[in-house]
Amino acid sequence: MPDWNALLTDIHLTQTIATADATYAIPLEQGLIEIKGPDAAKFLQGQVTCDVNGLANHKSLLGAQCNIKGRMLLCFLAVQTDAERIILRVHSGLVANGLSSLGKYIVFSKAKLADVTSNYLGLGIAGPNATQVISDVFAVNIAKNGNWQPADNHIIIRIDEQRYECWLAADNAESIWQQVTSNTIIASQNLWNLLNIQAGIGDISPETYETFTPQAINFQLVNGINFRKGCYTGQEIVARLHYRGTLKRHMYRFEFSLTDNLLPAPGTELKNAAGKTVGEVIVAAYKNPDSGELLASVVDDERVAIYLENNPQKLSLLALPYAIPTPNEAD
Repeated sequence: MPDWNALLTDIHLTQTIATADATYAIPLEQGLIEIKGPDAAKFLQGQVTCDVNGLANHKSLLGAQCNIKGRMLLCFLAVQTDAERIILRVHSGLVANGLSSLGKYIVFSKAKLADVTSNYLGLGIAGPNATQVISDVFAVNIAKNGNWQPADNHIIIRIDEQRYECWLAADNAESIWQQVTSNTIIASQNLWNLLNIQAGIGDISPETYETFTPQAINFQLVNGINFRKGCYTGQEIVARLHYRGTLKRHMYRFEFSLTDNLLPAPGTELKNAAGKTVGEVIVAAYKNPDSGELLASVVDDERVAIYLENNPQKLSLLALPYAIPTPNEAD
């Protein structure tokens, strides 16, 4: 079996920079939480922002678990493998937190939680030939973005037409790795993070645990919140922001110049020209040897003149693939 930890750490930076005509195999660091039992779907429906009923017919869903103040404890990608089993892919550093926060509420349900991270290895396939690689290696064809298909004991999720997220059954990952890498270039997770940034998909990490509402990282714009599904922990706050409040903060995409070749960590503060904190980094990635891209949750009115601390160059505001409804649009 390939050493995923070594692959995650030993791939050189020059292999993380994508070219438009190449297709990449990307070992992914991930955590997986399983909810299993007759009440699995019913239990989760009362805990998360997405409508768990939407997992039917091989659909995956983005969602979040919040505390009672509407702050995110987890964000996840969910797949329901059968009527009594749902798997949440979460940040690798938040599995224990997720087991604890969900565990507080599951005690009266006919369902159990488990850490199944070691059962699967995460693999991203990205590039113009990604669909062909998926077809050749797994013999599946997934027509719609967000849908998934089983392939033996593997789970294959179509993120978009040029990107697939694969949860490989660990006991058969070596042969799959050999097949995939015969027709792709190996790249590091930085490339996957960069593609998520360009797609406008944020994440919650240990550094930003209980920091953001779902709206602060645009989950309402990527189908990560269902406002008609009914009650869940933190729902009153999330719904109030949607129906009664005026959102003054959203997640934006920026380009920045590298300083000492270091990426800003999640939670790093962003400042305006006066030195006031007006945002925080969600995730950052290298774009090329001189610059990177990041997603940050930022006060809307401050987004056009914003800086990383100890970096005098203003961040460049970049487009996202969806519109952000704000009162004043940037020039």
